[in-house]
Amino acid sequence: MTEQPRTAGQLVDDLTSDTVQLVRAEVERARRELLDKAREAGRGAALLGGAAVLGGLAAGTSAAFLVRTLGKVLPAPSAAFVATVLYGGGAAALGALGVEELRRVGSPLPQETIASVREDVRAARPGTNPVAPGTTGTTGAGTGAAPGL
Repeated sequence: MTEQPRTAGQLVDDLTSDTVQLVRAEVERARRELLDKAREAGRGAALLGGAAVLGGLAAGTSAAFLVRTLGKVLPAPSAAFVATVLYGGGAAALGALGVEELRRVGSPLPQETIASVREDVRAARPGTNPVAPGTTGTTGAGTGAAPGL
C-alpha cells in the first residue's frame, strides 16, 4: 500500500501547526526560566529593601530615641553622630549583601530560551544542517548564523 503524496496545502498546514507548537513551547520555557530567576532574585531584593529602610533611618531624624539615649552620656552632637554611624553601617552591610546576591543570580534574561531560539532559527534557515546543533552546517547558500542573534 502506497501513501498518497501530500498537497502543498497540507504541508503548509503541518508547517503552521509545527511552528505554533514550537512558539508555544519556547514561550512556556521563557516563562519558567523568568520565574526561576525572579525567585532567586527575591532574596537580594529583600536585602536591598532592608538596606533602604536602614539608610532612611540614618538620613532622617527618626533615630531621635537613640540620639536622646546617647545624649545622656555624650554631648548631643556626638550622640547624633554615633547613631548615624550605627544605622549607616547596618545599611551598608545589608546593601553589600543584597548586591552580592543579585550578582550571584546573574542576568534576568532567559538565557536557555534565547539559546534554544537561536538553534531553532539556525535549523530553520535554508542551507543549514539541523542535525548538528551549534554548527553552521552551510552548503554554500548562506552563513548559517543569524545576524544579531
